[in-house]
Amino acid sequence: MIEFNPDGSLKLSDGQIRNQEAEKRSIVITREQLSVKPAKARIVIRFPEDIPNPDEIINFYSRIDDSQFKSVSHSLSQIDSRTFAVKVDQGSMMMYSLLNFMVECFKMRFEQDIRYERSVLVKGTWANF
Repeated sequence: MIEFNPDGSLKLSDGQIRNQEAEKRSIVITREQLSVKPAKARIVIRFPEDIPNPDEIINFYSRIDDSQFKSVSHSLSQIDSRTFAVKVDQGSMMMYSLLNFMVECFKMRFEQDIRYERSVLVKGTWANF
C-alpha cells in the first residue's frame, strides 16, 4: 500500500529508511554515464561527513597502476570537500574496463584501510558501446 507523509511526499518503508541511513554512513562509488555518443563516463566517490581527510584519495589515485590502459586518458577532480570524480573524456573500448578497474581498486583500498571502517557501496551503470 502506498502511504503519504503530511506534506504530501511519498512515505518510505522501514527498509528504505534503513538503506538511506546506511548510505549516509558509507563510502559511495557511483558509475555515471555522461554521454553515449561520444562515449563519456566517470566514477564519483562520495565520503560521509565524519571521514577525516578525504582528499587522501588524490595520493591513492596517483599510485594506481593503470599501465594496462595507457590509451585511456583520465583525470581526478574534486567536486566538493567530500566528493571526487574520475572522468574519461575520450571514449574508447577500454574506457569501461579502466573505470571498472578503478572502482575495484578504490573499493578494495577503502575496505582494507582501518581508518575508514566503512562499508563501500557501488551504484549505477553505464552503457557499453
